[in-house]
Amino acid sequence: MGRQRQTLHLTLRQRQQLDDYLRQNDLLPVQHNRAQVLLYWAAGHSAAACAQRLGTTDDRVYAMRRAYRRLGLTAYLAASVQGGAPTKLTPAAEAALTHLVADEPQASWSLRQLAEFLVGAGYTPSISYVTVSKALKRIRQTTPVTGACH
Repeated sequence: MGRQRQTLHLTLRQRQQLDDYLRQNDLLPVQHNRAQVLLYWAAGHSAAACAQRLGTTDDRVYAMRRAYRRLGLTAYLAASVQGGAPTKLTPAAEAALTHLVADEPQASWSLRQLAEFLVGAGYTPSISYVTVSKALKRIRQTTPVTGACH
C-alpha cells in the first residue's frame, strides 16, 4: 500500500523566503534541493516526481518533508548540511561511466567489472562495486525523460 498524498500550502511570505533562498550563489546542491522539494510539494508533485527531477530518491524527499514539518521553514533552510565520507567517484570517473553506459547500453558489464574498469583506466585508485551501483542509479535518475512531471 502506498503512502497517502499530503499537500503543502505555502504563504506568499514563505514562497518569497524560498525564492530569496534559492537566489543565493553559494548554495550547495543539497541546500538547493531542500528548497526545491518544498516548491514541488506545494505545486502538487508527488515525492517520486520530485525525486526524479532532483536526482535523488523518494525516501530522501520524504525525509526532507519530515524535516520541514519538524523544524519549520526558517530552521529547515538554516539546518547544517550533514555529510559522510567524500565519494571516490570523481567527476571524470562518473563521466566515463556515463559514456560507457550510454555508448553500450546493451553490454553485459557486471558492477565489479565496471569498478575494475574505472580502477584499471586510472580514474580512481580503488572503488567499491556498491559505489558504482549507486552512481549508475543516480545516472539513470538524472537522465532526461520526456513527458510531464506529475
